[in-house]
Amino acid sequence: MEWSRDGQWIITGDHDGIIKYWQPNLSNLKAFQGHKYPVRDLSFSPTDLKFVSASDDQQLKIWDFRLNKEERQLVGHKWDVRTVDWHPHLGMIASGSKDNMIRVWDPRSAKCIATVGQHNNTVTQLQWNHNGRWLLSGGRDRCLKLFDVRKLNEEVTTFVTQREVHSVAWHPVHETMFASGGSMCDTKEMISEGSIEFWTTDDTRPKACVEGAHGSQIWSLDWHPMGHILASGSNDKTTRFWCRPRPGEHLPTELGDMDINERIFGGPINSKAAEQMASYDDAATRVNSIAEKDAQVPKSPGSSMVPMLTDSTQKPSTSLPGLQSADIGRMLAKIKQSRAPGLPGLPGLSGPNTLQRPPLPPMAHQSGPERSEPRTHSSRFNPIKRHPPTPPDSR
Repeated sequence: MEWSRDGQWIITGDHDGIIKYWQPNLSNLKAFQGHKYPVRDLSFSPTDLKFVSASDDQQLKIWDFRLNKEERQLVGHKWDVRTVDWHPHLGMIASGSKDNMIRVWDPRSAKCIATVGQHNNTVTQLQWNHNGRWLLSGGRDRCLKLFDVRKLNEEVTTFVTQREVHSVAWHPVHETMFASGGSMCDTKEMISEGSIEFWTTDDTRPKACVEGAHGSQIWSLDWHPMGHILASGSNDKTTRFWCRPRPGEHLPTELGDMDINERIFGGPINSKAAEQMASYDDAATRVNSIAEKDAQVPKSPGSSMVPMLTDSTQKPSTSLPGLQSADIGRMLAKIKQSRAPGLPGLPGLSGPNTLQRPPLPPMAHQSGPERSEPRTHSSRFNPIKRHPPTPPDSR
């Protein structure tokens, strides 16, 4: 399965060699026979006008997406083609096969322009970095190899792991970080377990590892476009979503030691976090017990502090010893009874109010001495008598 780069289309290939077009609402719009053998991988061009398919028939085919018409065939691999990826910016296609070879193709001329034979077993997955300079490949030889597009004949770095690599995925934000999905198989005891490892290009050792992420091989990995969620698909017929640990948790999780029901349906993710939360509860219990003891200690007659209530039905409080809500109420009542002078100009407080409103100026039509006393509030609504205007002289 492959998303188009604009996120508007999905193409899929199945075991019968049929290629289908889908919309994001999972409505199937078109289906046609692409290969005679199973389709292993698909990849869109940078413009989404074309895509390439890889199959077990040792061929790669370039298709016109709108016309679903085959344009070219890329022939050169000696065995099943397992993976393919189109360069994000240039006209280059990289493919990996069961013949342990990586080939780089020119889609316009359908010719192989570079051959890399650095793996000792099947090349299961490869992917271009978003910067367009690095090519990452993983194989069943338990190695991850990083190549530079300017010098493909030599690998830049080799990452050795203890598991067969079946999938790789570059982080969409941090270009030096990537994840790999592998499996540890024991043919004698018939045990197969999938794990996820996280790497950076400047260190050959994994930064973190999720043991027991799946019960079987992990065939595919893909990041959310924002990079905060990683999705994994496995041969155990499950798809799981992974994110960074929450506060109080730690990356060295104990998923491998947990029961399968506890891993899927919940439970304590980390024992250290559970112990830490238990210590917080113990500390809160100790604080409440100390508060109860202080409340039962009798106060001396000369003490200025108000004694606490010792009602047995009262629930223990987490407030400071010697000060409860009842004491605060008594203090406020005493302050109210003392009739402290209120603030000037603020109604509702006890105490004299020495602030007086300034007198209003006399009206223009009034004559006589100025009024010294202030006007009352009700005087505003008294009607004002106005003299009729003097008629003009008839002369």
